[in-house]
Amino acid sequence: MGPIRSLFSPPDPKKTESNHKAEKSAGASPNKNASGSKVGGSKDQVNISDAGRELLSLKSEAAKYLKDVKDSEVLTVEEVDSIKEKIASKYYFDTEVINTIVDKMINLPNFFNR
Repeated sequence: MGPIRSLFSPPDPKKTESNHKAEKSAGASPNKNASGSKVGGSKDQVNISDAGRELLSLKSEAAKYLKDVKDSEVLTVEEVDSIKEKIASKYYFDTEVINTIVDKMINLPNFFNR
């Protein structure tokens, strides 16, 4: 069996067709094993590890954030300058500002599900 190229892309129909043609020309039947007897009820299975599932979840989440970034508005030069001034003046270290930011983060959807 060759290497798995991608678990999430559809199979290449050309490769599938050629594999079926090769089986037919070799006289192999998909319902028979090497001795010629019928294989009853066997199915292909894939077991994905917890690490694989976590990577898939991270990939999905990253794609969501990338879409959010692409759909977001671009900041104007004035807005960027204002943010730089606030950073330079240590505005974001003020207790009230920190509390406001934390409150907004806590109210984000799915914040506690992480």
